[in-house]
Amino acid sequence: MNDHTQISDGLNNIFAHRDSFIVIGLTGRTGSGCTTVANILANTSFSDMSLNELPNPPNNEDRKERIIRKWLEQNWQPFQKIQVSHVIQLLAISDPLLRFEDFVSQNSEGLEIEEIVAIINPYANAARLAINTLIAIKDASPEDVDSTYQFIFETLPILSNEIKLFLNKEGKKYYTAIFQKLGDNVRKSGNPLSESIDPSKLLVLPEAIARIIKLSRSRNRRHLKKTNYFVIDALRHPFEIRYLRERISPFYALAVTTDDFDRKARLHQDSFVPDEITRLDEKEYPSEIKDPRKKPKGYAGFVSQDIQACLSISDIYISNLGRPEIKNFSSTIQQVCRYVALMQHPGLITPTNIERCMHTAFSAKINSGCISRQVGAVVTDANYSIKAVGWNDVPKGQVPCLLRNMAHVVSRGLDVTAYSKYEKSEEFLKEIKKTKFGNKPPEYIVGRNITYCFKSIYNGLKNDKNQVHTRALHAEENAFLQIVKYGGQGIEGGCLFTTASPCELCAKKAYQLGIKKIYYIDPYPGISNDHILSVGQTPPELMLFFGAIGRAYHNLYEPIMAYKDELEKIFPQVAVIDIPKTQELNI
Repeated sequence: MNDHTQISDGLNNIFAHRDSFIVIGLTGRTGSGCTTVANILANTSFSDMSLNELPNPPNNEDRKERIIRKWLEQNWQPFQKIQVSHVIQLLAISDPLLRFEDFVSQNSEGLEIEEIVAIINPYANAARLAINTLIAIKDASPEDVDSTYQFIFETLPILSNEIKLFLNKEGKKYYTAIFQKLGDNVRKSGNPLSESIDPSKLLVLPEAIARIIKLSRSRNRRHLKKTNYFVIDALRHPFEIRYLRERISPFYALAVTTDDFDRKARLHQDSFVPDEITRLDEKEYPSEIKDPRKKPKGYAGFVSQDIQACLSISDIYISNLGRPEIKNFSSTIQQVCRYVALMQHPGLITPTNIERCMHTAFSAKINSGCISRQVGAVVTDANYSIKAVGWNDVPKGQVPCLLRNMAHVVSRGLDVTAYSKYEKSEEFLKEIKKTKFGNKPPEYIVGRNITYCFKSIYNGLKNDKNQVHTRALHAEENAFLQIVKYGGQGIEGGCLFTTASPCELCAKKAYQLGIKKIYYIDPYPGISNDHILSVGQTPPELMLFFGAIGRAYHNLYEPIMAYKDELEKIFPQVAVIDIPKTQELNI
């Protein structure tokens, strides 16, 4: 074996280590298309993707897509689907003490419970054996591993579909609400059938998913399967994402987003009526709850679904646009394929202009001293050249909320320049004393600085919800003001990138400045889109972002080694070949 062969084999082993194990965790609102993306990833053949081939690409982005397509024609591998709802179902029917049918009876009306008993009884023992195997994977026999694998990936989907049909029979539609409650219970107690609180069981669900992946990899090694690709459909709580990210190095949180109008159209097509959609949105997106009495409180709020928080910490965003009647997923497929190829081979192509700008906005938001929500923004010209960067924070010279302390303002004598004259007034201090730490506020609890949100306290005092009372400038207006402050060039016809779509005030500023496109990740709960950005002659176009940001931006686009060196190490001697005519090239 010569040096070249050894180097080539070593390099291939490095890439094989990277692309042999990939885990994608999907998150997104119901109706956004998580299941659609999971099905794309589970496709056994890349040729079934039906991606258009352009022999003469008109631009560099299309050339990138050609490279992705050629890579995946040789390297596509299907992903195994792990349905979170199936894992919850497994935990629910394996409990020998609490009965799943009793839980269904308590959370539904008009269903024949004997029917659900008949459905699940044949599977209960197998479910208990599967749970026992997952708990003791290291000591499990090959036979137990194989039977558990078969139960989880083959039998459980059939059982879960039967249960779904039962819970939704005759238009009842109990399935979603019941499984949302089961999921909340798992986070509360570790058991989907129990509402008791046990903080030590908070991560039982992602731990079960991680164990299923471990079991599958063990089985695949024994069956000489080299690749282990998994897609999890779908994660509903940020702690689930963080747990899997910390336990599994090749894990990517992939958020599937869509225009809200299209999403609701899909739900309507699935027979959801407006009231049901509202309840669904309030459950998944607590920020949309208008009535404060309905907001989940205490530990229940802590463990409840929070898609907004999941979106904010995702690595990759897939924009699944289109009305349900069109059934055209070519754009979604193209986006999914791009990131699978980059997971397999980082640096295969370079980021888009849109990714570069949004990644900058995403990085900028970490500078925010807001204790409620960090937002980043970038302003560019029409050619995506960055002209300003901003984040939500107090004016320069003031002290951000994160660095202030409740005990200091109450004392009126500590760090005096950090607090306003109004905050030291009797009216405001009286309101502060109504808060959790108000009477005798400690400076620190277990090392944590005890600060407060001025807007929340003041709005409580005035029984108001006005955004004007925030101490901070919004990220978008901060970016706009940087251009004015430092004498930058005009931005008419340019773009605004923001990690959260602009509120009414910032949307008006973008409109006035002549911004043509606004790219965003998370929709802001307001009427800026319907009221500000949908009227007049030249409104900015609101664009749902898709791409990689944060850690994924670097993991996917930083090559393992310089591409020139990679080619030379694998192919040190390029033979002279006859080049066919252009029209005969398979490019």
